[in-house]
Amino acid sequence: MTIYEGLTLTDGDRLYAMLDAGVVFRDCDFDDADFANIEADSLVMEGCSLRRASLANIVCAELRMRDCDAEGASLRGIEAHEAEMTGCNFTAAKLGDAKLNLSRITDCDLSGSDLDGANLFGVDLSGSRLSGVDLARTRLDGVKIERADFSMASLRGHTFAGQRIIGVNFTEADLSGCDFSDAAFDGCRLNGAIVDELTRFEGADMRGAVISGASLTRARLRGVVMLPAQVATLVYEGLGIVVYEGDSDAEARRRGG
Repeated sequence: MTIYEGLTLTDGDRLYAMLDAGVVFRDCDFDDADFANIEADSLVMEGCSLRRASLANIVCAELRMRDCDAEGASLRGIEAHEAEMTGCNFTAAKLGDAKLNLSRITDCDLSGSDLDGANLFGVDLSGSRLSGVDLARTRLDGVKIERADFSMASLRGHTFAGQRIIGVNFTEADLSGCDFSDAAFDGCRLNGAIVDELTRFEGADMRGAVISGASLTRARLRGVVMLPAQVATLVYEGLGIVVYEGDSDAEARRRGG
């Protein structure tokens, strides 16, 4: 294994000349670099800075990034199936049309990034933050979203039917047209989530979700399982009806008599 440590490099041709099986770039400075259109069998980066760098249209059979800072970087059109990205900062990064299917993008921050048209089929997004990201045209079939943060993101039209959804933050997310039928929520937040008449929670177990301000009465709720307090919140916020859980005066008198 060859380890390049502490390098400062911005030229794609120089990077390409250094690539070989077993090469690792560690704590290197690639800020503002132009690495676009490179083809590589392997590209491994650990603790590197790639702020505003261009990795657009890279084709890589083995891409691994750990604890890298790629804020504002362009990975548009990248083709890296089964990539591993852990603990990286991709805020405001451009990943439109990226082909990252079956990858692991865990504990990363993709807030404000562009994922329009990206292929995330089967991707593990566990622990990652996608706050404010428009995912309406992103392929999300089979994704794992445990502990993910989708606050203020748009998930319009996506399906999570039958899934166990653990620790996910949907606060103020756009869930219009989403399908959560028969899903089970555990430790999730839907505060202020946007739903419409096409959003489906039919048969879902929502006992593990905070639903305040979500206006869920607009969604399809037939067969949903909720706690009494959740039902009271739903009815009050949706219909303005207060659910009184104590004894009525008449019932109290009957019992006393």
